[in-house]
Amino acid sequence: MSEAKLISIFIQNLQIRVEDYLVEEITDMQKEIIDDATFIFKENIAGEIRSFGGSVKKNEEKFDQMIKEASEELKKEKYQDVKKILKDYLKHISELIIKSCVAIIPVKELPWEEVIFRTIPRLEVKEKVEFIDHPIAYYGEIKCVLGKTILFGKVKDSDPLFAPVMGNLDLGGYNIDDSLKGPKSHHYPYVSAILNSFDSVVTQNQLAKYHEDYQRHGDPICDFLMEDEDLLKVMEKVSSNLEFGRTSSDIVISSIALPIPTDKITLMIVSNESDSQDKYTQCFEAFLKFSAASCQAPSPPGAQEVQSSEVIRTPGGQEMKAWTAEELAEEAKKRLDAQPSMPTWTEEELSKFTEERGSGIPEGMEVWTEEELLNLAEKRRGGGLNIPEWKPDDDMLECQNCGYTLRPGWKKCPICDTPVNDDTKEETKEEVNSGDVQSEQPPNDNVKEEEDSGDEKGNSS
Repeated sequence: MSEAKLISIFIQNLQIRVEDYLVEEITDMQKEIIDDATFIFKENIAGEIRSFGGSVKKNEEKFDQMIKEASEELKKEKYQDVKKILKDYLKHISELIIKSCVAIIPVKELPWEEVIFRTIPRLEVKEKVEFIDHPIAYYGEIKCVLGKTILFGKVKDSDPLFAPVMGNLDLGGYNIDDSLKGPKSHHYPYVSAILNSFDSVVTQNQLAKYHEDYQRHGDPICDFLMEDEDLLKVMEKVSSNLEFGRTSSDIVISSIALPIPTDKITLMIVSNESDSQDKYTQCFEAFLKFSAASCQAPSPPGAQEVQSSEVIRTPGGQEMKAWTAEELAEEAKKRLDAQPSMPTWTEEELSKFTEERGSGIPEGMEVWTEEELLNLAEKRRGGGLNIPEWKPDDDMLECQNCGYTLRPGWKKCPICDTPVNDDTKEETKEEVNSGDVQSEQPPNDNVKEEEDSGDEKGNSS
């Protein structure tokens, strides 16, 4: 077995649980750290800060037992080559506990109900043991559920990016107990497991896969966050091991948005590896921007918290003023009572006004009777001219074929050449007699007599 593997197994078997050594009586050093961490948003602090600091004395018996068992383990032959390094590691464990502190800060007018600050001291073993005490983290819960876990990190020689976790987050075998009461963010070992996952090769590969295989594009939430230039600028300021050269990997992760659908929240965590005094400002600003943007990011249907009709809250959980239907009606009545005095009418008065306005005729308007309107219509049908209807004379005939009026003496119709026969004359006479109209003898008889006399004269000659 390699030395690195042997050291890793030894440290894992120690099972150091920092939460077992946290107490409310913090040291001056721990108080100074918490004061620096809360100074940036002290105007938004809405209540008493609950502070906790690591103390070996709290569980001194358990600590001594852990060190004793670890020292006995080191006496084994297999640790001969790494015994010096591991003994040095055991000496720094007390310092690791003392430099651990947590603050739960109730806030107002921010995306969360509480901001939680913690230090992330750790012991790294390479050629020798190195104690790193400057990493910090801010985290809290926003009242919305993202569609998937989102990471933010950096790939060497590339721009930083947001990437989705395509599957479950690698928590190193840690399983949170769902029976535990209270916010998940208050469970120290759960948050520790999430922070440790940042260094997991499995987690880092999620960032690399989205960067290389998907060309940093395709996930709706990540696309939405990547379009926010202000967010990217702030997130990029957060330092990581990549800038300090304290990692052999080309990928680092500094932030995460982890949805917890059962609680209808998303846990937001931003860490900072910087050792400068500005690390608090940089980390909190990134935490604030990341949380606010995530509240506006696309979410799956039904993921958003269903607000009560009586209580409305902001994404951070602050209660907003709400009114019932009765209160709104009362408020409307008050506003009506405050209006200036204006005339009012009853329904009967309005009906009376309607009748008067409907039956009244404006002065000077021309009015026609029904008879006059009929005469006017008759004139319009005649083209607008008052021309008397033409009637044929009583002694005039009509063509039997086309009905054209024939003058006396015509033998045929000038229109259709139909001969004017005796039947036509007889019919005409009957029509005239039936109308008690006297008419002269048709000129056709005279013509016939003339023809007969002409024939006689011809015969005589």
